[in-house]
Amino acid sequence: MKKFLVLLMVLAMSMFLFIGCGGEDAVADEPEQDDSQEDVQDDEQDEDAAEGMYADGTYEAYSDANERGFGKVVVTIENDEIVDIELSEFRGTGVEKDENYSYDEFHEALAEMPGRFIEANSADVEIFTGATSSSDKWIQAVERAMEMALVEPADDSEFFNGTFFGASDLGERGRSVAFVTIENDEIVEVVLHDTQLSDDGEEFKPEDYQYEEYFDAQEEMAERFVAANGTEVDTFTGATGSSNNWITAVERALEAASK
Repeated sequence: MKKFLVLLMVLAMSMFLFIGCGGEDAVADEPEQDDSQEDVQDDEQDEDAAEGMYADGTYEAYSDANERGFGKVVVTIENDEIVDIELSEFRGTGVEKDENYSYDEFHEALAEMPGRFIEANSADVEIFTGATSSSDKWIQAVERAMEMALVEPADDSEFFNGTFFGASDLGERGRSVAFVTIENDEIVEVVLHDTQLSDDGEEFKPEDYQYEEYFDAQEEMAERFVAANGTEVDTFTGATGSSNNWITAVERALEAASK
């Protein structure tokens, strides 16, 4: 009987040791957790966060233009924040509205609107009561500046859609200006003018201007720019000076339209 009990105890101890060793092996054989993939994902997220939505820099952009004028902004971005902004507005002849401009609300808006853009960190701001037109121009220009600053461009187009102003250098008799309308990177319309200086300042040449070739060139050159979708055009015989100045003006309008 004692031998039988001893035998049972030996068998029990053997089974205990066998089960214990098997459990240890199971634990030992279990693969360690691989965190490398998770670390890569975390690194990518950190990199995206560091890169941000906007590239640091200073961006110059313009609103649509017409014969009454256009707006310009210079926006500085750091770490996805607008940190500085300069606003200005121009008449349709290209003359800047300065401190001598007589409309008080314009000057009030010029002082107030930069703070609104910086606080909102976007173009999504309220217009300035009494200076709706100026406000709308600056809002559109800020929208374009922010698009120019995007790390990932919204699309692959070269130009903004809209109408943009360009002018040749001011000379003793005035300058040439161009209003260039662009749709889907194509020039679809061009309006050309020359300005002249008078006691009242700078103004477009009137419809009764005596030099007939000027009006022929004005119409023909506009059509040439559209057909060429650029400035690789011939000058108009009899209006070479204006033609060359218009080529410069259209080039500068395209620069203003560039993203």
